[in-house]
Amino acid sequence: MLNWRRVAAVAGVAGLGLGGALVAAPANAATGAINCTGWTYATYSPGLTNTTKSTAVVVDGYVNVLNAHSPTGSCLALGSTASSGERHVTAQLNVGCDEVLGVETGVETITWNDGQSTSFSFTANVIRGDSTSQLVETGTVISGEFTGDQVVETFTAPNTDFAGCTTAGGVTSLDFATVLTITPG
Repeated sequence: MLNWRRVAAVAGVAGLGLGGALVAAPANAATGAINCTGWTYATYSPGLTNTTKSTAVVVDGYVNVLNAHSPTGSCLALGSTASSGERHVTAQLNVGCDEVLGVETGVETITWNDGQSTSFSFTANVIRGDSTSQLVETGTVISGEFTGDQVVETFTAPNTDFAGCTTAGGVTSLDFATVLTITPG
């Protein structure tokens, strides 16, 4: 089983790594909203197995940015000129497929194509379904564009993608369909 707490921690490290790039919205800026879809691509070296071990984790997340790991996407913004965003983070974490899932908290930062960033605190929960696993982050924008607004971000991967956890090489990469919604708080 994938350690979703660690995936959430990676998202939190993204916030720390990009924190210096934050551009605060003007005090008189109107509250906006944005709804985006895209993909998050994570790599693990060595691959995730049922044994917890130190692993280099690289996460590249894209909303409405098309590339080899993000085949589709969209963004609809109100009160903002943002139409796409991304996050990139690298972290060394102790992770494995068989760790107990739980609640995680952190900070995530998304850099928008309008030159601004959004940093939000979140609590992440895991929902394991029959065919997919989801990591759902909920929180509030603490700085940058959309400050004070509410965030829901969902990462979804097919459970079949975790079959490699029982192999010697483990799971070396995962693609997560991503939905990000920011609405007035």
